[in-house]
Amino acid sequence: MNVLSTAICPLPSDRHDHGSKSPEGYGDAVAFPFFQNWIAPGSRPHEGGLVYVGGTETDLCFYVWLEDRSIFTTATENNQPLFKLGDVAEIFIKPGTSREDYWEIHVSPNDLLMDLHFPSRGAIKSGQTTWEQVVAADSGSRKKVTTNPDEGSWTVELCVPWRIFGFDQQPGPDETWQFSVSRYNYTDDLDHVEHSSIAPLTELNFHQYENFINLTF
Repeated sequence: MNVLSTAICPLPSDRHDHGSKSPEGYGDAVAFPFFQNWIAPGSRPHEGGLVYVGGTETDLCFYVWLEDRSIFTTATENNQPLFKLGDVAEIFIKPGTSREDYWEIHVSPNDLLMDLHFPSRGAIKSGQTTWEQVVAADSGSRKKVTTNPDEGSWTVELCVPWRIFGFDQQPGPDETWQFSVSRYNYTDDLDHVEHSSIAPLTELNFHQYENFINLTF
């Protein structure tokens, strides 16, 4: 079972330094780096990054800074399979171990988004739902993307409303959720891709939520 955990960081409403590696608004949040633990414990990708998680009264927010000397995507519309089309940050949110459902939200460096809501991990394989139903989900998330090609990085902040999880406000201290952020990092074309994740995954399977990071409120 996952041993990594963090408490949610309260966020100020006036966050102004989007695009920075260490955002001031997330100053009290843990910075989670990317790994490739399925290769070897502690193995790092060629290009890394940092993830911070915080919350407001209305939203669960993720700030992702990614080192990237070749920012690349061929995606042109929301809800395309962004992970097959170029660079993407994938945010996974599981609202507690007592629930089977979880969200997977993709953001590309050209400001596109793909929402995925799985009623259970094996829902598609079992025929419980279809890919078309999963991708038809609408999280109502807000995002902000910044690319810094001269500095070799791009950044996304994704804010997901509590209401999509069935909560009117931030959950109470008796709740523990799980989350992860994973990455497809393409280099110049679709034939060269590097995978990484902030969660200590034991295999290259980004849906391995037993090893996601615990989030307390």
